[in-house]
Amino acid sequence: MATATNTTTLSEIAALQVAASTLGIRAAIKAARQPRPYPDVKAAPVRRFVSIACTMEVQHAKADFDRLVTAMGAASAFDAEFERYADAAFRLPHEARAGEALIWLSHLQTHDSDRHGPWERWSRMAPEGRSEWLARRRTLLHGLIRAAAAYRAARASIEGGR
Repeated sequence: MATATNTTTLSEIAALQVAASTLGIRAAIKAARQPRPYPDVKAAPVRRFVSIACTMEVQHAKADFDRLVTAMGAASAFDAEFERYADAAFRLPHEARAGEALIWLSHLQTHDSDRHGPWERWSRMAPEGRSEWLARRRTLLHGLIRAAAAYRAARASIEGGR
């Protein structure tokens, strides 16, 4: 339904409003959601890939949700103060996996700031503390790799279906 510039035409707005009146607002939004084209960063290292591709997916999910809510005239149904992340409930499966990968990346980057950065603690850690830190880093890195693989698989299922 969305054009390449993520805008909505008058005929699309009319169709969305009819869908909202027959299906209900939430069902109409879920039915009208469209995936964005696959980001061209497939060969990037995992951190860069997650940072670029998954951020684009989550931002697209929010923008697409906002576009649909506005087109349906349903902004009053979603109180931004109480439902700050209302768009999360309407994410497509690959967008949800992208959000999970971003959370893993955030945790890993925060953990790595203990070793590198203005508040590093690495130089003051005892050897057993460093071992624990490395084990935790390994867990976070493996979690990020699994989350990125889950996003890629969910995205591949969409690409295969087209």
